[in-house]
Amino acid sequence: MFFVLYNDIGFLKVHFPLYPINYVYTNVQIYIRIVISLYCGEIKNMLKKKIFGTKKGFSLAEVLLTLVIIGVLGAMLVPMMNQGTGRHEILVKVNKAHSVIGQGVMKIAYAEGLPIADLSFIKEDGDVVFFEKFSKFVDTIKLCNGTADGCFPTDDITQLDGLSTSFLLPYSLITKDGISYGWQNKISCGDKGLSVDDVRNCYGSFVVDINGHKPPNRYGYDIFFFAIVDKKGVVPAGKGNKSYDCRRDRAGITCASKVIDDQGVNYH
Repeated sequence: MFFVLYNDIGFLKVHFPLYPINYVYTNVQIYIRIVISLYCGEIKNMLKKKIFGTKKGFSLAEVLLTLVIIGVLGAMLVPMMNQGTGRHEILVKVNKAHSVIGQGVMKIAYAEGLPIADLSFIKEDGDVVFFEKFSKFVDTIKLCNGTADGCFPTDDITQLDGLSTSFLLPYSLITKDGISYGWQNKISCGDKGLSVDDVRNCYGSFVVDINGHKPPNRYGYDIFFFAIVDKKGVVPAGKGNKSYDCRRDRAGITCASKVIDDQGVNYH
C-alpha cells in the first residue's frame, strides 16, 4: 500500500509504503507527513523561481532544505523496509518448517512400508521412538531430551498478547538452518484451533521456533505450532478456525495457519 503526497506544484509526488505497525510508529509517520507538507510549499516557491524567474543556481539554504527532506524520508523508509523484510522472512521460515515436518513424517511412513496417509505408526511407536525416527529424516545437528539440553528456548517466552508463558517439551532438536523443533503428545492437540474431527484424530503436535534461541521467542513471531492428524498429515495450528486466538489480545497459539493463508504477518 502506498501513501501519495500531492502538492499543487504539479509534478512532486512522494511515495512511501505503509505497513501495519504500532501506534507510536504511526504517529511518527503522521508527523513526517506534516513536515513534508510544510516543506513542499517552500519547494514550490523554489521551483517557481528557477522555472519562471531569472535567478540562476540554488542557494545554500535551498540545498540544505532539500537534504533535510531526503534525510527525513530516508530515516522513515529504511526501518519500514527492514520491518517488511522481517515479516516476509517469518512467512518463508513458517512455510519451510511446515514442509520439513511434512516430509519428515512422510519419509517415516515410506520407510515403514505404510501408505503415506497412514500415520498410525506414531501412536504405535510412542513419542520417544517416533521423534527419534523423525530426527533421522531431517537435517538434525542436535537431538535433545527435554528443554534442559538446549535445543529449545526455555526463558522469556511470551504469548502474542505479551504475557509470559512456558511449555514442556520432552523431545526436541535443532536443524542445520537453526530452526528448533519440539514434540508434544496427543494431549496438546486440544488448544491448537483444530476442528473437532482433527482433534479426535490428532497424534500430537510440533512446536517450532523458526530462529532457535534468538529473540523475540514470542508466539506468532518466531514460535508456531503444527498438529499431526491421521489421514491429513501436518495441519497448521488454527486451520479449523484461524481467528481462534491469533490476535494481539490473545495467546497466538493458532497463528501458523493465519501466516500461511495471509501470506505474511497481519495480526490485529
